[in-house]
Amino acid sequence: MSATEGGYSVLLSSLHRASAPTLPLSTLQGLIVHYLARLSPAPTPLAATIVGSSLFRPFSLTKLDALKTSFRHAVHTKLHLLKDAPPSVFLPSLNVQLSAWLVAVLRGLEGGHAITRLACCSGLLLGVEDILKRLPSKQRDVESSVQDEIVLAFADVIDLFTSSDSWRKEFRPEAEAGEEDALTLSLITSAEALLAVPPEKFVALPLQQTLALLVHTINKSFMSGMFLSSFKSSTEHHPEYKIHVKQGAPAFQDVHKVSSSSAMSNMGSLSRLCSRSITLFVDHRPKLALPRVQETFLCLESISRNVELGWLASDLAGATEESIAPETRKLTESIWTILKTLLFSTIMIAEAGLSAVVYVPPEIGHAAPSLALAVLRSLYHLAFVIEKFGGAGHSAFPELKRAFYLALDVLAGHKAESEHLVQQLCEESWSNAYDLSHPVQRAKKAFALSAIEQLIPVLTTSGIETYVLPFCSPHLDDARYHDVFEAAHSVVLAIFSHYHHTQVTSSTSPSGAECQPGRAMSPAIMVPFYTRCLIENSAEDRLNTSQLRLAFAALVKSASASGDHALAWFCIDSLLTACRASSPAFDEDRVHRLYLALVSSVSSLPLDLLSRALFEVDGIIEGVENDDIKRDELLEVLFQEIINNVGDAEKEFAVRWWNERRVKWAHRTRLAIARQRRTEKDGEDDILKESEVPSRL
Repeated sequence: MSATEGGYSVLLSSLHRASAPTLPLSTLQGLIVHYLARLSPAPTPLAATIVGSSLFRPFSLTKLDALKTSFRHAVHTKLHLLKDAPPSVFLPSLNVQLSAWLVAVLRGLEGGHAITRLACCSGLLLGVEDILKRLPSKQRDVESSVQDEIVLAFADVIDLFTSSDSWRKEFRPEAEAGEEDALTLSLITSAEALLAVPPEKFVALPLQQTLALLVHTINKSFMSGMFLSSFKSSTEHHPEYKIHVKQGAPAFQDVHKVSSSSAMSNMGSLSRLCSRSITLFVDHRPKLALPRVQETFLCLESISRNVELGWLASDLAGATEESIAPETRKLTESIWTILKTLLFSTIMIAEAGLSAVVYVPPEIGHAAPSLALAVLRSLYHLAFVIEKFGGAGHSAFPELKRAFYLALDVLAGHKAESEHLVQQLCEESWSNAYDLSHPVQRAKKAFALSAIEQLIPVLTTSGIETYVLPFCSPHLDDARYHDVFEAAHSVVLAIFSHYHHTQVTSSTSPSGAECQPGRAMSPAIMVPFYTRCLIENSAEDRLNTSQLRLAFAALVKSASASGDHALAWFCIDSLLTACRASSPAFDEDRVHRLYLALVSSVSSLPLDLLSRALFEVDGIIEGVENDDIKRDELLEVLFQEIINNVGDAEKEFAVRWWNERRVKWAHRTRLAIARQRRTEKDGEDDILKESEVPSRL
């Protein structure tokens, strides 16, 4: 017997054994790859023996991965053999030979167990996807038959776990002890390959059952968010550390069960498969899909709510690394990894659902606001995780920002639901037992403010007065927690921006006030209050220069849009009065920041106030004698405002005013530069004489 025949006999005898194989699984895997690629005339009998072998049952991830990898590598090996074969004019093309081999393998898989067949087809499809770029461009259609077969195999697996036939339930596949259940193993094994199936074939699957099984698996993998429920009872007193949990405690067992599971290791591919199922389900069967998508989002909300409750009860929110016992730190690291995984999975699934819903016709997509609310509530409960990634606002990472703003955009199309959400967020925060010093409460408040900022244009005046302003006002002067402090100012600026927009709309629209969905508060109340607030927050450790400039310019623009020019000038006059007041609190740097804010507001003034403001600016620039850097900064900001931001009606006057003074300012600037150079030169060799200065200029 030749070595080749001997190896094949060993492989067949191992595959036909009912007990454990005498060869290691890696050796069997190599033999399968070798003979699948080389058997002649066809590998059909070997494929049938593999898929029918009891060696791979009861199922385990190791066995299914070995099957998948074997068939994947067999595709690579077959391609190498076909390329290395001697050329002949009588041989079919590479594409035809490879397609014939794949069909022969697939024919052998017919009739095998659905899960085993799914693993084999997954390996074949992934192998074909690997080699496509190495095939000639005109010969890249070899994957079609494999795509068809994996869809059929996956449909059979779904039927195994969703069939109502009591007889079939008795014969559901079993997994090895200590392994995930057979459904989870099937999803993990096939997820990557199913993502490579084109949409027109993927939709042939029973998408409702597919989505339900995926959501069930994800929910089970996170223990429905209850993996922290035993943490508090597992904590023991320690004289040195605040958090101390002994090895073997229930908290260790629960967290280890989640973090070490195969599903958690493959949560990325499971979440992507769930996202794709949602997208295609909504695209092709929206009426049937939307209730299922809502169930999915409510499940994610439930998981995140349970996680937040467990986190609050665990006392981990305020813990530092130094307050955690060394033997407990591995546990807390695992918890944080699970939390990050949950956040990313939630974002991925939520964005897929919302992105698909926005294209659903209104008569079908009436559930869109409830979907957006479920997503926002899920993210709200995970705010303490989001806060570690920069929050949910403008500094969020792209995927979170996309999901967050998409949910708000969907919700903003429904004013009643938007108003109700804002009311819920405010009332929950006011009734919360935790104050702002608690990290979770602080993160949730910053999240709520970021959401409210985007919903201001659709809120009523009553809603803004009753909920929004009382919600953010206490934090406008409290810079201890900068994320909440900045978010509160952003909300107020959104109110001013909305008022300015409605004023412009009402002045240009023939229907006037009828076009305004809900006007914000009167600026006669808001402007004086916020002017004082900005001046008080111009200190160095509060609003920075850029924030102060933007805020003051928005304030003046809103005051100008009201039509009450006295109100607009009140802002300018209050700032000038504060700068002129002799107070130890207003040092030179703070006064300079206020001057920059004044200059930045020039473009927001109407023409009849512009000349008064520029007169004050001229005096400010003239008064800056001992600091050339500050004078140059003021001139640069003023120049940019005139060139880029002043309106068309005021542009001519502002440019003429600038040209009348630029020669004087340019001369003073050149003298300042000359003085600086003179000082530097004097410090080096003291040879520059006073009489030489004019010639050097």
